Amino acid sequence: MRGVEAYGVEPIPAASRTVGWRDLFAINFTFFLNPVMYVLGALAVTDGGLPLPWAVAAMVVGQALAFGLLVVVAEVGVDHGLPGQVALRATLGFWGSRLLSSPYRVVAATYWFAAQALISAYGIQAIVEAMTGHRLPLVPVAVGLGAFHAVLAVLGFDVMRYVLRVLLPVSLALTGVLLALYLGSDDPSFAPHGVFHASDQHLTWLGFATYVTVMCGASLTLVTNIADVCRYTRSRRDMRIALFGSALTSAVVTTFVGGYAAVATGESNPFVAVAGLTDASAVLALVLVAIVVQSLAANVTNVYTAGLSLVNAAPSLGRFRASCIVAAVAVALCGFPDSVDHAQRWIVHLGNVAAPLTGVIVADYLLVRCRWTDVEALFEPLGRYRFVRGVNPSAVVATALAVAVYYAVPQAWVKVVWGVAVAAVAYVALAAFQEAAVARGRQARESRVGFAE
Repeated sequence: MRGVEAYGVEPIPAASRTVGWRDLFAINFTFFLNPVMYVLGALAVTDGGLPLPWAVAAMVVGQALAFGLLVVVAEVGVDHGLPGQVALRATLGFWGSRLLSSPYRVVAATYWFAAQALISAYGIQAIVEAMTGHRLPLVPVAVGLGAFHAVLAVLGFDVMRYVLRVLLPVSLALTGVLLALYLGSDDPSFAPHGVFHASDQHLTWLGFATYVTVMCGASLTLVTNIADVCRYTRSRRDMRIALFGSALTSAVVTTFVGGYAAVATGESNPFVAVAGLTDASAVLALVLVAIVVQSLAANVTNVYTAGLSLVNAAPSLGRFRASCIVAAVAVALCGFPDSVDHAQRWIVHLGNVAAPLTGVIVADYLLVRCRWTDVEALFEPLGRYRFVRGVNPSAVVATALAVAVYYAVPQAWVKVVWGVAVAAVAYVALAAFQEAAVARGRQARESRVGFAE
């Protein structure tokens, strides 16, 4: 079908890996410049109790920790044109990747998708009501918005790339409109001095550590698919500049915008917060456009990466059909408003798994395989990445052990660091033991054969 990406889970040819850092920056920046990230920024000041500058600092530190690891994981996308789930066969095993990490990403992406669409629908409700006095029904708005997002995602990488390149400047301009409404408001609660020195917010180590972990854990849920958006990239340098730069700058913007509104109004959704700041229809219409634009980028990426995860689990589907299935489920989930609350809880739990899984993946790639991947073996069910019945026991056990530690460690200890570190150390030790056991078994079999002869 013309205009639809042809590649599924197979490697992208070197001749097609031409995307520079600007396009990748636009994809990742617009992915993070979204309503859910505004809400996380707001929660850092309302639930975390942090002053706005410290909320920004906590989220930036969390992003820096996450993307310091994710840029390493993304190298297989740049070097070999591989999607993340296929590359994970080298760590989790041929079937471990297909049956464990692929469903993990599909679940994470569909919940993120529904949360984005529903939070955006709440904003659309508030803006339309401010403009017309009429309150739109939530579910049809969320489903319609989600369906629009899903159609673009199904078309594939090139459509996503060009759409998001256009959306980046538009999204930034619309964010500027939000800030202008804040700073130009006659409401004293929006005065900068009051927001920056709010009496209800105080710096505590617990609040800071908690939101470093929340931000880092949320971003590490991308560990299974960060290579997906990098497999058309032309160099590691382009990838590192784009991913790290876009992640940190978007954390500053979203936390500031979401946190500012939360301090001023107590409202975690900035689009709802600004609905009462102006009665100018033209300005409100711009905010309405901002809601659609900023939720679009994240949801297009969610469906695209989830589709690749599903096709890794079931290759016979092909990328297009797999993306259509994911899109249909994600849009259907938009019909359940409770998905927002469920998504927040699931995002926490998924983040609790993401940090240990990241520790295992990075330790395997850097310390055990020394950045080497046998690409052909990734597609061989009985090849070197079969391990034990297609699953790498060391990776599964190390992840499970680190998840248990993650839940046991207090928030004040910065859980995410423990999750990554324990998983990495456990995996290296278990992998060495597993390799030694395999070598002893091989020697024993050879000895029996020699004796029989």
